[in-house]
Amino acid sequence: MSVPAQRGPHTGDRPVNGRPPGQPAPGRPASRPDVVVAVDVGTSAVKALVVDSEGRVLGRGSAPIGTDRPRPGHVEQSAAQWWQATAAALAACGPARSRAGAFAVTGQMQDLVCVGETDAVRPAILYSDTRAVAEYAELTDELGPEWADRIDNEPDATTLPGKLLWLRRHEPAALKATRHVLAGAGGYVVWRATGVAACDLTTAGTTGLLDARRRTWWPPAAGDIELPALTSGDTVTGRLRTAEATELGLSPGIPVVLCPGDAAATTIGLVGHEPGRAYASLGTSGWLASIVRDGHRPPAAHRLPLPRAGHTLLVGAVAAAGSAADWARRTVLGGVSWAEADAAASACGPSGLLALPSLAGERFPLRDPDARATLLGMTATTTAPQMYRAVLESVAFAFATLLPPGRDPLPLCGEAGLSPVWARILADVTDRPVLPLTAGQSETAAAHGAVRTAFAALGVVPPAPLAGQASGPAVEPGPDSETYQRLRTAYAVLWKTAPAVFHALSHARPWSNPCA
Repeated sequence: MSVPAQRGPHTGDRPVNGRPPGQPAPGRPASRPDVVVAVDVGTSAVKALVVDSEGRVLGRGSAPIGTDRPRPGHVEQSAAQWWQATAAALAACGPARSRAGAFAVTGQMQDLVCVGETDAVRPAILYSDTRAVAEYAELTDELGPEWADRIDNEPDATTLPGKLLWLRRHEPAALKATRHVLAGAGGYVVWRATGVAACDLTTAGTTGLLDARRRTWWPPAAGDIELPALTSGDTVTGRLRTAEATELGLSPGIPVVLCPGDAAATTIGLVGHEPGRAYASLGTSGWLASIVRDGHRPPAAHRLPLPRAGHTLLVGAVAAAGSAADWARRTVLGGVSWAEADAAASACGPSGLLALPSLAGERFPLRDPDARATLLGMTATTTAPQMYRAVLESVAFAFATLLPPGRDPLPLCGEAGLSPVWARILADVTDRPVLPLTAGQSETAAAHGAVRTAFAALGVVPPAPLAGQASGPAVEPGPDSETYQRLRTAYAVLWKTAPAVFHALSHARPWSNPCA
C-alpha cells in the first residue's frame, strides 16, 4: 500500500509488552511505592495528581495547552508543549511530587506524532484533524472491507493511515526525519521520560492500524513504517531518566507506566475494570462508556481493547451534547441563564418530541457526517421549554441504547452533567439510578485511572474508583420513566430513517440564508 516507508520494519509481529531492540524489560521495582504521581495529557490542559495508596490526594495541578488550526480541517498541537505543560502541572502539585515512587501517564488518543532522534519533527496531528479525506478514500478502495473487520471499528479520515499518506505526499522531509511514529500524547511524554517508544493497546485501537483480535499491528495498514512496541497499558514501560527527572521534579530511576489512553483511564478511574460497568459524560460532546466482553458489536459504537484480555470498552460518542443544549438555550429560550433553562425544562415535563442533537455530523447512535439537528413532532401548542428539553432527552436516549442491563447507579461526569434536570432525564430515560459526580472528580478521573493502573502494575492494591467515593445521593428514576420507555421505538425508527433525509439535504443546491 502507498504509506510512507521508514527505517526498519513495522512491529506487527511483536508481542504485546515487547521491547524495541536493545531495550531490556524494566522488571518490578525492588520496593513497592506508596505514592504515585500521574498526568493526563488532554486536549486543553495537562492535569496532574499525586495520590497515595489509600486514595488521598497529596497534590494536584494543571497547565494549559494551545491548539493550532493553520488551515481548514487541520488541527495540531506542539508535542514539546505537552512536555512543558507536564512539567508545569507537576510543579503546581508542590513538594508532594518528590515523594512519588512511580510516574503514570495517560492522555489523548489517535494523534499522529512523528519523533526523530531528540524530539518531534513536526507538530502533532490531532484526532479531530480531517485533512486526509482524499487519502482515506484511496486507502478504503485499496484495503477494502477487511480494514474495518481487522481493526474492529469503522475507519474514517481521522484515523492514522490516511494522515500518514497525506504526510508522504505533502511533507516527505518530515517523514524522512522520523524515527518513530507515536499514536498519542501519553506515548510522547513516556518517550521523552524514558527513551522507550511504546503505544498502549487502547490508544492503538483508535489508530486504524491495530489487528484487534490478534492485538498486534496489522501489516497492510501499517506498511513499512516504524510503529512503536505495543504494551497492554498495565505494566512498567521504562525508568525515568536523570535529566528528565530533573525537569519534572521527580526522582530519577522511578518506574514509568504508560497507562491506557484517556477514554479507558477515565473508565478505570470512575468505575474500575469489571464487565457491565458503565458511566456517562456530558460536556461539550457526550459519551457513554461501557465495559463488555469481546464479541458484543453494537453499530456505530467505538470498540477499544482494554488491558485485560477479552475485555472491550464500548464508547457511544454523541458529537454535540452540551453544545447542542447551549444552542437551544440561546436560540430557543432566548439566552436565559442555565439555571432558568433548567427550571423551564423541569416545569414542562416530558417534551413529547423527538430530537437529534447533531449540529455538525454524528458519531452515535448513527455514524453520519451529514447528520444535522432535528426536532420532530411539534404542534400548535408546543412550547419553547419543550423544545429545549427535547434536546436534553435526545442525548439520554442515545446513551440508553448502549447501557448494559442492571440496576447499578450510572456515574455521571462532565460540566453539563451537573445540571439537575439533565441528571433526572437521564435516570428516567435509562430507568436506572444516576450518580452525579463533582466537578473535581470529573476533571481528574483519567489521572485517577492512571494512578490506579500504576499501583496495580507495581503490585500495590490501588485506591477505590471515584464512583465509590461519591458523597451525594443517586437520582432515582421517577414517574416519567414509563412515558419515556414508550418513546424508545419511535427513536429507533428516527435513527434508522434519518440518514436518507440527511443525504438528500447535503446534496441539495445551496441557498443563501439572509437570517444568518
